[in-house]
Amino acid sequence: MKFAHKSYLKPLLHAAKYPTTAVNGVFLADKGSDTVVDAIPFFHFWNTLTPMLEVAMTQVDLHCKANGLRIVGYYEANERLEDEALSLVGQKIASQILQVIPDAFAVVIKNGNISTEDIAFLPYQFKEGQWRANKSGFTTKGDAFTLEDPSSPSLAAKAIREGLYSKLADFDNHLENIKEDWLTNKEIV
Repeated sequence: MKFAHKSYLKPLLHAAKYPTTAVNGVFLADKGSDTVVDAIPFFHFWNTLTPMLEVAMTQVDLHCKANGLRIVGYYEANERLEDEALSLVGQKIASQILQVIPDAFAVVIKNGNISTEDIAFLPYQFKEGQWRANKSGFTTKGDAFTLEDPSSPSLAAKAIREGLYSKLADFDNHLENIKEDWLTNKEIV
């Protein structure tokens, strides 16, 4: 999977906006493409399997159908700085996506790398019956995970330093104020 800049930036802004809580969302790709073009932020408050997750997934599914997109992966940032494990909830959500998309993946955000020029994504793939970290993801040429724009980490770090995360809205924000544009976050990119 190749990640467009927007799909790299938005999860990091989501994690930067809520640095003391877990956040999550999904990745989108154009139908018939392996390039991840966007990320939709879900929660910073309700990070468990709840009816709100079903509502958010339904809304994203409708958004995808209207725009020729598909859900291809899941992301989360844990609330603890050094925690890079895919949570049980994350495994369940990613497994649901895997039932529809055979090459679905998950990403855990490396919280310590969010505002640095290092890659902040740790990809997970379903292999041998479980979700396993791909520690070489984004590090070698020809890897299954790459950035479309190699300058994305430095551009994201700059955006975080400039406070762009304050403009990001997730589904939790939308539940508090329905005017929040959580599906597109047009102000971001």
